[in-house]
Amino acid sequence: MADRRSGSRRRQRGALSVEAAYVLPVIIAAAMMFMELANIGLTINMGAGALDRAIQQFRQDNQTGGGLQGVSMESLLRDRMVAASHNYLDDDDIATVEIERYTSLDAMGGTASANEAENQNRTTNLPAWRISVDIRKNFITPLPRLLGVDSGAFRYRYEQVLAYLPQTNTEAQQ
Repeated sequence: MADRRSGSRRRQRGALSVEAAYVLPVIIAAAMMFMELANIGLTINMGAGALDRAIQQFRQDNQTGGGLQGVSMESLLRDRMVAASHNYLDDDDIATVEIERYTSLDAMGGTASANEAENQNRTTNLPAWRISVDIRKNFITPLPRLLGVDSGAFRYRYEQVLAYLPQTNTEAQQ
């Protein structure tokens, strides 16, 4: 009778270790998935904060009014985003920076031709910029490649408008 009890205990231990062996890869895959989602969320938040900070520096410097155009503004925005992200985003992680300059907010919206003549008297035409930044950050675990994702990186696009709203007649009188 003692032999039967010891044999059944051994069988139960073996069954437990087989179940643990099946569960362990699921736990590892879930941990890697959680780490990837955390990396994506952190990258999106750091990129948004870095873009906001870089645009805020443009407003503080008053460099958007005249001196900087095109490529120099794009390279300065890229450098300021890298610095504002505390080097979490490298220069290689910022895939593209596109800055489109418009003569006014009306020109950006496409309504400048009809309303420009009558709005010319009451508002000033301040320039506006549409800023688009693409982030491409590599995955940190091999899980996306195992799941068949085409590339080893994810992409995210930020778009923001940098402009000054014109003063209305009531604000100008006060």
